[in-house]
Amino acid sequence: MISTEVTATARWNEKGEYLGHICVVKDITERKRVEEALRRSEEEYRMVVNNINEIIYRISFRGYPLRGKLAFLSGPTEKILGFRSEEFLNDCELWISLVHPDDTQTLFKTTEEMLDTRQPAVHEFRMRHAHEPECVWFEDKVFPQFDENGDVIGYFGVARDVSERKKAQEDRARLEAQLLQAQKMEAVGQLAGGIAHDFNNILTAIIGYASLLEIKLGADSPFKPYIDQILSSTEKSANLTSQLLAFSRKQIMSPKETDLNELMKRMGVLLKRLIGEDVEFKTCFTDTHLTAMVDRGQIEQVLLNLCTNARDAMPHGGLLAISTDVLEVDEKSKETYDLDRLGRYAVITVTDTGKGLDETTRQRIFEPFFTTKEIGKGTGLGLSIVYGIIKQHNGNVTVYSEPGKGTTFKICLPLIEHSTGTTEAEEVITSRGGTETILVVEDNEAVRTLTSHILQEVGYTVIEAVDGNDAIKRFMENKDSIKLAMLDVVMPKRSGKEVSDAIRKITSDVRVLLTSGYTADIINTKGISEEGLDFISKPITPNNLLTKVRDILDR
Repeated sequence: MISTEVTATARWNEKGEYLGHICVVKDITERKRVEEALRRSEEEYRMVVNNINEIIYRISFRGYPLRGKLAFLSGPTEKILGFRSEEFLNDCELWISLVHPDDTQTLFKTTEEMLDTRQPAVHEFRMRHAHEPECVWFEDKVFPQFDENGDVIGYFGVARDVSERKKAQEDRARLEAQLLQAQKMEAVGQLAGGIAHDFNNILTAIIGYASLLEIKLGADSPFKPYIDQILSSTEKSANLTSQLLAFSRKQIMSPKETDLNELMKRMGVLLKRLIGEDVEFKTCFTDTHLTAMVDRGQIEQVLLNLCTNARDAMPHGGLLAISTDVLEVDEKSKETYDLDRLGRYAVITVTDTGKGLDETTRQRIFEPFFTTKEIGKGTGLGLSIVYGIIKQHNGNVTVYSEPGKGTTFKICLPLIEHSTGTTEAEEVITSRGGTETILVVEDNEAVRTLTSHILQEVGYTVIEAVDGNDAIKRFMENKDSIKLAMLDVVMPKRSGKEVSDAIRKITSDVRVLLTSGYTADIINTKGISEEGLDFISKPITPNNLLTKVRDILDR
C-alpha cells in the first residue's frame, strides 16, 4: 500500500477571479515507514526502561547550574521507593531530600569528581522509602552529558537497588565478627588449659605438703595460723584456675538436679550483704517449678559476678532486681534466643538501674579481659566467665543496656523433668588407709613424691614410675601385688590411657585411677570419656586422694 501526500495550490487572475488549483501528489510511503518504526522503537524503549530493575534518570544543569534539575526519570521508581516518577519530576527538591544525611556529602563529592574528570563514576548511597522504615541502598553509575561544544550540560544516572546485597554483606560481617570472637575465646581457652596443667601440679604439691604439716603439728601448734593462710591462698589460686577454665568452657562440671528458684532464694541472703544497704534488692520468682541439671557452684558464681557488676554500676544507690520465668523455645524462637535445642528453659533476669552501657561496650562485654573498670580494679574475666559457664550448661546469656538506663542480663538454662528424689544429699566421708600396693605414675617429681608420701603415711605400699614406659615395666615386675594404678593422663612416652590398656591386658582385674591438671577437652583427646571413669582432677587434697583411693579399692 502506497502512502501519498497531496499539496493543493489555488490560482487567481489579476481581477481576483478563481481560476482553479494545481495539485502535487507526493509518494511518502518510505517516510511513513520510518516514522512508524521510530514510534514503535520509542514505545519499546519506554517499555524496556520502565520494566528493568534500574532507575534511569537525567540531571540537567540548564537553568539550574548548582545542583541541576531532575529532567528525566524512568524505571520501577514507585516499586522501589514508593514514589511515582511524576512526584520527583514535579518537585525538584524531593529526590535529594530523600538521600540519607550520612550519604549526601559522598554523593555530591562523587558527582563533582565525575564532572571534573569528565569520566563515568560509581558510588553507593541510601534513600528513604515512602512507607518503609528501612532505607533503600542504591549502586549508582553516573555518566557526564556534553553539548555540541563539549561543555558539560548535566549527567545520566543508572541506580540499581542493592539492598539485598548490602544485607547479605552485613550478615556476613556479623558472622565473621562472631567467628573472630569464638576464635579469640578458643585461643585464650587453649592458653588457660596449658597454664592449668602446670599450675595445678604446683598447687597439688603446696596443698599436699601444707596439709601434711597441719596434721603433724596438730591443732594446738603456734604455726597453725600460718598453715591456714597457706591453704587459704592455695584455695584462691585453685579458684582462679577454675575461673580461667570456666570462661573457656573447658572446666569439668559436676551438674546435679537443682531447683533454680530455691538456689536463687538461698543466694538472696548473701547477695543482700554483697550489694550494700544503699542498693534496694528485689526478687520475683515464678510459681512454676524450675528444675535444671547445673553445677550449683558455677551458677552461684554467675550470680555473684552479675550482682557485683551491678553494685559497681550504682555507686550512689539504685535498684537490683532478680526474677525467674519459663520460656518455651520452638523453631521460630530458637534463633532469636541463640539456643541449640528446643523445649522449656528457665529464664533468670538480673536488672540494675545503673549507668548502663553504650552499644560498643555492650558488644564487647563478654570478651575475656575486657573491662570498663579502672586499672587495678578488675581483671576483665567476670563476664567472660559468666558467658563460658552458661554456654557450658547448654544455655545462653544476653545483655540489654543503654547509657543512663541501666542494664539487664537474661540467662536461659534448659529445664528437665522434676524428680521426687532428693537433689542435694551429701555423703559424709572419712579418709582411711590400707595395706594394698599402689603404682603411682607421675612425670612431675614434686607431685609424685607428695602422692607417694601421703599414701605411705596411711599404710599403703607405693611403687613409683616416671613415665608411661617405666609404668609398664614396674607393673610387669610387680603384677601380682599391685592392686591399683594411679596414672597421670598426659605424660611422656605413653599416655595414661595407653598404660591403662596395656596393664589391663596383663591383669584384667587391676583398678585404675586417672589424674590430670589438664582441661576436659584435652583429656578427651587422649581417648578418655568422663562417664564411668575413675578420675580425680588436680589440685588434689590429701583427704580427697585417700577417700578416692579407698573407695576404688573397696568396690
